Amino acid sequence: MKSNNLKVIGQRLALLFAAYFLCRLFFLVWNRDLFAQTPPAQILLAFVIGLRFDLSAILFTNALLLPLWLLPGRWLTNKRLRNLELTLFTLLNTIALGFNVVDAEFVKFIGKRTSYDLLLMGDDLQRHSLNVIASYWHFCLGWLALSFAVFWFAKRFTDTGESWKSVSFWLWRLAFLAFAVTGMRGGFQFKPLHPMHAYFSTRHEIGLLTLNTPFTLMKSRPRGEVRRDRYFATDKEAIDHLNEMTSLSRPPLAVAKGWNVVVIILESFNLEFVGAANDYPGYTPFIDSLAKKSFFFPLNFANARRSIEGLPAVLCGLPAMMAEPIITSDFSNNRFDCLPKILGAKGYSTHFLHGAHNGSMHFDTFSRIAGFENFVGLNEYPKDNPADLDEYWGVLDEPMLQFAIKTIDQSPAPVMLGLFTLSSHHPYFIPPQHRGKFPKGTLEIHETIGYTDYALKKFFEVAATKPWFNKTIFVITADHTQKSDKAKYHDLIGPWRVPLLIYAPGLLDGQAKTSAERITQHVDVVPSVLDLLGVNWPDRHLIGQSVFDLAKPGRAYNYTHYSYWLIDPEILVDFGRDGHPTNAYRHQGTFGITPAEVTEPAAGKALLDLKATVHYINEGLQKNSLNTWRDAK
Repeated sequence: MKSNNLKVIGQRLALLFAAYFLCRLFFLVWNRDLFAQTPPAQILLAFVIGLRFDLSAILFTNALLLPLWLLPGRWLTNKRLRNLELTLFTLLNTIALGFNVVDAEFVKFIGKRTSYDLLLMGDDLQRHSLNVIASYWHFCLGWLALSFAVFWFAKRFTDTGESWKSVSFWLWRLAFLAFAVTGMRGGFQFKPLHPMHAYFSTRHEIGLLTLNTPFTLMKSRPRGEVRRDRYFATDKEAIDHLNEMTSLSRPPLAVAKGWNVVVIILESFNLEFVGAANDYPGYTPFIDSLAKKSFFFPLNFANARRSIEGLPAVLCGLPAMMAEPIITSDFSNNRFDCLPKILGAKGYSTHFLHGAHNGSMHFDTFSRIAGFENFVGLNEYPKDNPADLDEYWGVLDEPMLQFAIKTIDQSPAPVMLGLFTLSSHHPYFIPPQHRGKFPKGTLEIHETIGYTDYALKKFFEVAATKPWFNKTIFVITADHTQKSDKAKYHDLIGPWRVPLLIYAPGLLDGQAKTSAERITQHVDVVPSVLDLLGVNWPDRHLIGQSVFDLAKPGRAYNYTHYSYWLIDPEILVDFGRDGHPTNAYRHQGTFGITPAEVTEPAAGKALLDLKATVHYINEGLQKNSLNTWRDAK
């Protein structure tokens, strides 16, 4: 074969394989705490199986170049065409490698490889890009060095005088096209390669290591979709099962009729940061003290891994059970009977406060869908005191929480107010007057956890002086977890553990009872608040439960892209999808997870509960029938 093209293509593919290998190795080393308990054999296998995903990503990334690579060598020695080809090769692969390098850090925030939905937050990314680059300059330096090495060592095309009339000219080109198509789809199997195929192990972190970010970006869906896996013959069967699971076993408590409701969602607040939930001090002295006089649930789980998913989970009882957030999906126009909508219909004034730029996470839009009458973002917040703002995101937690008190003061009673904090978000800005007050800890977020805890303390100090304080239900939870450095939380369900407190200072002893050993989740907030208020909403979502209904056990469930899992007081089940295995585990108070048999009766019951939930959510989103379940057949 006289053509030099094939040798150039082979050398470049090998070069890119080496670059992807270095990215995967960096991902492993940078997240070594995540892999501390992972068997070395599985890590090695992830590198081997990852080659299949790398090949697909490399070929897709360079798809624009494939037609050029098939041209005769003498054409590619033309100066303009050669410069065009080399520029495209460098640019496309520099972008791909950039996503790969950055995701080694970003995975600590969202618990997965970056997917298409990141692009839906383009305004936020553009607004904070310079700050991110400044904070992670060493990532940028490594990325640029790797990209330059690819450019420098990439073999150039030369003219060897190959004739297009020869059989070999066409033969190897046809063979390469077949190779490219097969490589893109990941092999000869019936269905093309998918991110879920990376989860060959029951260990979630192994799937993350096997994947590469360009692949997940290209393979993730650009619109909201849910699976149509029907686990019951009819919708009514699933709904009857859920109705029995989630309905109250008694009339509503109604011990707080007409009281205000304040829901505070803390940004990136892991349960491991809270001393009251652990056997070490933590970084939240005020929350620790508040937990002693609240209904505190240390076995609580988020139903989200991202802020954009946390809001619907907490305020609407809608868990994140699909790849794209509901807020940005095609289902955002569905009917959702969220807490502000329900209470607004009962005469409540409703407000949502989030101090970031308007449009951030689409919170301003979704607040209206959820039923909030009034939204306060950075645009609406009073600008009379510049010290209220940080240098990056917007309004600091302390002044925003004080503004919440003024909002309640000035609103007709009763009031339902939701507030989403933001200071415990990168770059973890501490106001100058508070610097040095809070422990630095072992992670960069720890100091701002202390600041937000302090802001909550000042909020409750002022709120306690108000006439409405003793007639208010306060709910405090977090949107999702973030970085972790405690091995106790490095298991299948650890990345979902966030605190939950329900504080009602005006309740008398014994008016509401629950258990600190109860398993709870985000979607329990709405039914629990309605139970205290005595609000009966016939079209409620059949997902969460009141934490005050002691006759029915608590549970939590979530979605991990390749499986659904559910934990109840007896067992944890991990329900695999698309050929992934279903596994069961015993646990001790949700910790100390050990393998169990899927054939156990407890596992069978838990799987049935989980399947009913998934069936109801998937069909309900598709048919816009989450609130009209009484009409199901």
